[in-house]
Amino acid sequence: MNYPLEQPWGDDMLSPQQAEDVVEQLAAATDVLDLLRRADHVSPPEIDLWSILVVGDPGELYVHSPAPITPTLALALAHSMADELAGCVRTPLPLGRIEHARLSCVSLEMEVLGHLCDSFHDHLTQRGSEVIGVTRAAASAADGLTLGRWREADEVLEVAAWMLGALTDPKRSATGLMDPISGLYTRGFFEQTLRNELARHQRIATEMSVVLLQLRRSASLLADERPAPSLLAVAGGLMRRELREADVIARLDSRRLAALLPFTSPRNGLIAATRLGEAMQDVAELEGWSIDIGVSGIGMETLAASELLDQAGEAMRSAQRGSSRHPFVYL
Repeated sequence: MNYPLEQPWGDDMLSPQQAEDVVEQLAAATDVLDLLRRADHVSPPEIDLWSILVVGDPGELYVHSPAPITPTLALALAHSMADELAGCVRTPLPLGRIEHARLSCVSLEMEVLGHLCDSFHDHLTQRGSEVIGVTRAAASAADGLTLGRWREADEVLEVAAWMLGALTDPKRSATGLMDPISGLYTRGFFEQTLRNELARHQRIATEMSVVLLQLRRSASLLADERPAPSLLAVAGGLMRRELREADVIARLDSRRLAALLPFTSPRNGLIAATRLGEAMQDVAELEGWSIDIGVSGIGMETLAASELLDQAGEAMRSAQRGSSRHPFVYL
């Protein structure tokens, strides 16, 4: 596994990995239509039409297609998805007239919709018991489709459906501040906050600790499996409960979370990481997953950002190698 911490440091202390990561690609989406474009980018080429019908009065349809789309066929697509929604719930949904179609193309040939009849998968999105909408992946041509390729699309569809619920949440914070996958702060906000804390440390000698945490499958044969969005949300929620309100907790990528603990000595940072690791061992949803935690910190001396994060990253990798009997290592 490649770690951004092992890459040369530049202006961005945590520059994103270049790997095609499904969660990472979709988590950077700024709106629903961009979410569908990104879903298309990371999916098998045969699965090339994506749409989301958002429940509302009127309902809203988002479509990304390789072919042009006309309003008439967009409505036909929306009504077919509305039928799917109606079959999943007992109470009528406030779909009203589906007029607000947000399209990345302008028109669609009739035969394209015809090809979709036997070649699409739908995912229902709910927030608690409330139905948010339905997300659809479809193939404009069925040639070359296999069960394995549909499973690849289903992974993207699961994340897209999860993010649809977050992106349509009226209580969510401004885009760019909160991560819709985990409900934590975004990587960019964490980077900026770390810069600010280091700048303050140079003016006034203070203490600070950084905690890096990663989720990985305990079984070596499943080591490459990514944690589902729901697991990241569970881990993030636990970090919020176990750490202080003033601590900045963020999602760095598809496996790793981070916490910045201002005014916290390295010793107290280690104590906080111990408490966090022990709490995560008792969470039923995380059964079968190993939790690797690395901690670093600065006292009265000033450390560079690269050195601070390299220490935490090496500690986390030491925990992964099993060189400590605890779920974390401090260097």
